[in-house]
Amino acid sequence: IQQRQFNKASNSTYCIFMVNKPYAITCSVVAFYIPFLLMVLAYHRIYEPQEQPQHPQEPPQHPQEPPRQHPPDQHSSHRMRTETKAAKTLCIIMGCFCLCWAPFFVTNVVDPFINYSVPSKLWTAFLWLGYINSGLNPFLYAFLNKAFRRAFLIILCCGDQRYRRPSILGQAVPCSTTTINGSTHVLR
Repeated sequence: IQQRQFNKASNSTYCIFMVNKPYAITCSVVAFYIPFLLMVLAYHRIYEPQEQPQHPQEPPQHPQEPPRQHPPDQHSSHRMRTETKAAKTLCIIMGCFCLCWAPFFVTNVVDPFINYSVPSKLWTAFLWLGYINSGLNPFLYAFLNKAFRRAFLIILCCGDQRYRRPSILGQAVPCSTTTINGSTHVLR
């Protein structure tokens, strides 16, 4: 600790936050590993219903009969595309979360067991990689979700009309915005 606390370049000391093994494990399990496990289980449950057939039970077929072909239902086809896109979106967001935060939390658990030998610059890089994930999220959602992208553009462009969806009521209805508790709302 004394060796890491003294900065040879500036002849000064600085504060080092070092944790013991039980704290490192507990902190990492509560802050990363349990939420990660819960996300994996939740997404697994989301994907599970997608893989199940959408057709009601049919009477059993004879082995010699060719399988029956169902005409594609436009509604179920659209629903399946929407669900598949949502599943991909969740997978990408969760993947980015794991890639950004896993190095920090793995290092957080390992460092006390290897006598705190992880270089401080590597610690800083892993911590900032995790912070970058928070900065990436609005852009990931905007890139992957049309409704979020539109709302994001409206907020960034101060309510510019070209990013709003056309109203089914037409242009005859006056439209204005107001801010209530920090949220912008469209008034018709």
